[in-house]
Amino acid sequence: MANDWKRIWSNRHLDNRSADPIELFVELKRCNGFDTLGGAISANALVEQYERIKKRLIEGAPNTINSVYEFGCGSGANLLLFERDGFSCGGIDYSESLIDIAKDVLKTGDLICSEAVNAPEEPQYDCVLSNSVIAYFTDFDYARAVFEKMYKKTRYSIGIIDVFDSEKESAYIDYRRKTVENFDEKYAGLPKLFYSRDFFTEFAREHNLRIEFCDSTVENYWNNDFIFNCFMYK
Repeated sequence: MANDWKRIWSNRHLDNRSADPIELFVELKRCNGFDTLGGAISANALVEQYERIKKRLIEGAPNTINSVYEFGCGSGANLLLFERDGFSCGGIDYSESLIDIAKDVLKTGDLICSEAVNAPEEPQYDCVLSNSVIAYFTDFDYARAVFEKMYKKTRYSIGIIDVFDSEKESAYIDYRRKTVENFDEKYAGLPKLFYSRDFFTEFAREHNLRIEFCDSTVENYWNNDFIFNCFMYK
């Protein structure tokens, strides 16, 4: 997967390795592109999002969930809280600098610096997660290949968070042009991929998966109006 986004994520660095898990979580989220300062998304809002994701992954699964693997784990923010809550974790991300941060803050030894499509199918985990990642994929063929890996990697459930809705693409671009000066110039070479819900329902149908969609309700998250979340269960 090649575009200018990789350059952006490769320039992220940890500024504060706090001993407090929530403070560290917030800093890791910042590394992953979530600015939680200046009246934007609060730490509480991000922790509440994590709790909702965890609940859906667990409650929708046919068996007990004890392990989580994240595609595009970045600095390890989400996995940090999963480890705190007693889950065995693993992850993959193509940014060497972000994976280095994750290796520094997480307990797991199962962290790989590579494209998501190169994730090994073994060992399996009880559930797999991708949070704010698939919008940066270059095309739908690549996304489909990653979903196949996610399907093979998980025993029970899949969570795909912050999917940009193809029905909202024009509204998103209009909004960004109004709120970001010289938006088209600043984001040249930094596209986002927008998906239809049919893309996921077709994949779920082909793999005999139960599927659920839900809105993003993260307080003060500027993308709420343009995204949805998807969960699939074996």
